[in-house]
Amino acid sequence: MRHFWLIFVLGCGGTSGERIEGDVAIEYGSSSPDLVVGAAVQDENDPALMLVQIGSDNVDCDTYLDRFLDFNLPSGTFVYFSVDKAAGSYADSFVSAMQTDDGSTKVNVASGSVTIDAVEPRVTGRVTLTTTDDEIGTIAVTGSFDVVRCF
Repeated sequence: MRHFWLIFVLGCGGTSGERIEGDVAIEYGSSSPDLVVGAAVQDENDPALMLVQIGSDNVDCDTYLDRFLDFNLPSGTFVYFSVDKAAGSYADSFVSAMQTDDGSTKVNVASGSVTIDAVEPRVTGRVTLTTTDDEIGTIAVTGSFDVVRCF
């Protein structure tokens, strides 16, 4: 019975989504959730752009965090931004930090810095954002990422 229980514990719970590589981290007020999943998808508003999404849970090739009227957003803490589907430096990109919990969504958008190193076979680069929210406090994102390419 012990072996069955061990298998059951390992098979349940945990984080779902496409695992990422890199050291990207977020300070969201007094919390620092691990950003462990992510995906780059086609930007639905501009075919020349990709939407890079990084989060604490439930980010995969079917996720579109920028759908503000979507009632099925995953719960967790996320960072996302749209940039060209090409390597380059995007110094004044709009970077969004979002937290969803029990149907409540809080999004902070500010100018940040994004560098895309590669778009094939995976999207790799670095992102930096620092902003302040009256309720949350400091929101800071920094580090490198390597996410699955879904376009």
